[in-house]
Amino acid sequence: MTAASSKGDTLRTTLLSIVILAVVTLSVYGVSFSNGFVMDDEVIIVNNPQTLSLSNIPDVLFAPDLIKPYYRPLNRATYLFDFQLAGMRPAWYHAVNIFIHLGNVVLLFLVLRLLLRDRLAALAAALLFAVHPANAEAVNFISARNTLMALFFGLASFLSYLQGRAEGKKLLWFSSLLYFCSLLSKETGIMMSAVLFVATFMRLQESERPLNWKDRIILLAPYGALTLLYFAMRAYSLQGIVGTPVPAEGLFSRLAINYHIIPQYIALLLFPADLTLFHKVPQGGIFSPAWYLPLLLLLLAVVVYIFRSGNRVAIFAFGWMVINYIPISNIVPIPSDFITERYLYMPAAGFFIWVGLLWRAGNVREGGRRWLIPATAIVLVAALVLTFQRNLDWKDNLSLFSSGVRNDPASPGAHYNLGTSYLEHGDIAAAQREWETTLRLNPQHAEAMVQMGTLAAVRGDLGTAERYYLAALAAPPGETDPDKAMAHLNLGKICEKRGQLREALQHYQHFLRTVPLTYLEYKGEVEKKVKSLMSTVKG
Repeated sequence: MTAASSKGDTLRTTLLSIVILAVVTLSVYGVSFSNGFVMDDEVIIVNNPQTLSLSNIPDVLFAPDLIKPYYRPLNRATYLFDFQLAGMRPAWYHAVNIFIHLGNVVLLFLVLRLLLRDRLAALAAALLFAVHPANAEAVNFISARNTLMALFFGLASFLSYLQGRAEGKKLLWFSSLLYFCSLLSKETGIMMSAVLFVATFMRLQESERPLNWKDRIILLAPYGALTLLYFAMRAYSLQGIVGTPVPAEGLFSRLAINYHIIPQYIALLLFPADLTLFHKVPQGGIFSPAWYLPLLLLLLAVVVYIFRSGNRVAIFAFGWMVINYIPISNIVPIPSDFITERYLYMPAAGFFIWVGLLWRAGNVREGGRRWLIPATAIVLVAALVLTFQRNLDWKDNLSLFSSGVRNDPASPGAHYNLGTSYLEHGDIAAAQREWETTLRLNPQHAEAMVQMGTLAAVRGDLGTAERYYLAALAAPPGETDPDKAMAHLNLGKICEKRGQLREALQHYQHFLRTVPLTYLEYKGEVEKKVKSLMSTVKG
């Protein structure tokens, strides 16, 4: 066989593999095209004036997101162009997410082709990544597109880096630009700089030439320069706020909580049956629950074995997982849940490199393919079914939070959010029932108290409403409204009705200082009230 025919065969098999990946990915996520906007999509996309006009491009590029520590201009720009192309039709927005995920699947396959030199192993691992149920949240949640994009540009940068190391410097410059796009998509893209730094000290491909220190500095310089440019843009856009500070207080407890978080992420990768927005961090010591310690010890044994084996690709895959886990390890407090499936999307790429290595090891054994292909097919079909079912849960808020209650009937958060969904659908009785259930499960649930107070206020029972609001202020910080902004807003309305104008003004001002993203729609109305009351009180 000539070199040209061999290259042609390689191209045909690669294209065939990509077609297979596309068919499988689009088949499992095809149902998601009919899903709507859910959760934060309404605030970040639907009701965000930045998404409505191309004249907002300067604001998108050089202004913070709705939550100020976040600066993700490239991600926000995609929503702007989505609206220009398709208005507010959610099918288009879901299609963009799905095709970015497909791009990640293909890029992972191409990376694995280079690292493993085994097309079937690369295809098997990429197929499992394509349909893995834990990825459904990142793909279906339109507002999580930043995570999809960060991995897309991160993988593309790494692929260009690998090819540039083997073929020439032009691709290395292209790799640094792709890395910059990952940074502009989401802050966690910066972890790719650490991944690439590790890669400069490892020969992941036999065709890579050895590097001395000068070569490494030259190789990494463009990434460093673009990182500095990103931080300059970020500091300008956030008016000097570079990021979320790392408070020293509570650092040990935030690190210790990973004992209960890491096993859950491992379980999601290995046995992804517990799919929900409401993962809980168990309370207790190292034996609560009992299976956490054995699982962590098993992980430790696997890591020791990998390092003792000296397999550079396996060691690199472990490094990928650890590096990309750091941003979700709660060293920096994240204003979200401790455990969220979409956060696993970037670290999971390293896990699937391990999957490819294991598949290749089985494939080279005599007779290994006879059992390996059927076993892979069974796992693939099971994962496909679970992901298809999970995609249906993301149809709308009502179906999404109903699935949370089904998954864990004892979850206060699931019942609370289901109640808000019932309210959006006009079913006040069902909403009240869910909030009462929330308070039975957690008598200190501040947001449920506020909602119950609002129901009482609507019925004209201001005394009961006030008691609920005051109880909410005395409760621990809430999840979606930690500073009880809505309790202050509603207490302000009650005080205003009673003629207690100074007290009303204080509550309204507190609302404006602490209003969370979820309740920004009330900000304009309250600003008018404050302006009016200030003139009245001074007069």
